[in-house]
Amino acid sequence: MTNLTQGVIKASASIDAFGRPSQEARAEYERLKAALNQEAKDNWENDKWHREVAQVISSNLDYGFEFSNLFPTYFQVETVGEFDVVSVEETRGLKVFYTSRGGYIDESQINTQRWELPRDTIGFHVSEHDDKLRANFATTIERLVGLAGSRMDAEVNRRMFTLLQAAIPNSGSSYYVNATSGITKAQIDQSIRDVNDAIKPNGAGPIPVTIIGRAATIDAMSNVLTQVANQYDSGASAEIRAKGYLGSYRGANVVRVSNYTDETGTSYIPANELWVFGGTVGKFAYYGGMQTKTWEENTVDYRHYRGRKDIGGLIHHPEQARRIVDGTITP
Repeated sequence: MTNLTQGVIKASASIDAFGRPSQEARAEYERLKAALNQEAKDNWENDKWHREVAQVISSNLDYGFEFSNLFPTYFQVETVGEFDVVSVEETRGLKVFYTSRGGYIDESQINTQRWELPRDTIGFHVSEHDDKLRANFATTIERLVGLAGSRMDAEVNRRMFTLLQAAIPNSGSSYYVNATSGITKAQIDQSIRDVNDAIKPNGAGPIPVTIIGRAATIDAMSNVLTQVANQYDSGASAEIRAKGYLGSYRGANVVRVSNYTDETGTSYIPANELWVFGGTVGKFAYYGGMQTKTWEENTVDYRHYRGRKDIGGLIHHPEQARRIVDGTITP
């Protein structure tokens, strides 16, 4: 029975992704919606059917999490079991000595540092009147999946940037760069050098450096780096004309992050912050899958949908990041 719910969600995503759909695609979308609306009316008192719909919502939200987030470029991300304990361990202290052949090799001691990820929960809880749901169930579920996916994705990104800001505060941190009069080429260059020097080799080859910011700081960076005073680069200017921003600089990938906002439209990620990351500065874990439930109140005719997902994250190498704040841009 839930094939119709899945079909409506997929058809809606396809239409959104490709702009103007063909007449055939639109007709199929409308047919699936009508069929799902009828299925909902026929099965409204069937608890098993409602549970199956909740499972479809869970699977679609999990799929969105797997493919939508940006932060795996600078966080190590894992999906683990629901009750797993996730930790980070680093072993150091082993020394290698140069001696003459047959000479005595001094002793060294190794030590292990271990960090354990905390465990938190993000989730949503919405309700709607039964009559309104039965009248157009397909549209309501389609909107719920779309909005819940984007809102939870935004909340995860907010959580990670909050952790980063806590690890590199605006006072007392040598990894914080105060660009009071605007971002300069010297600050960007120095940040890239510092991050490259702080990267911990992993034996798997060169570790990438990534520069991340919202449109305002990425544009400010692009403008600064193509000024005549900064050794005007015609190639960089051509790249900006083609892409709208600089795609790479001094071996670092430049990424313009989405402007994630909360339910009132307030931005989660400040517009005036430019981040430089080298390798992975932290670790993030999804514990199990999305847990979605649905139920109907006993005293009033309202159906509820609640979804939650357990997550955890920590910053264990803040020295591999630089936080540049442009004082000329409104946060």
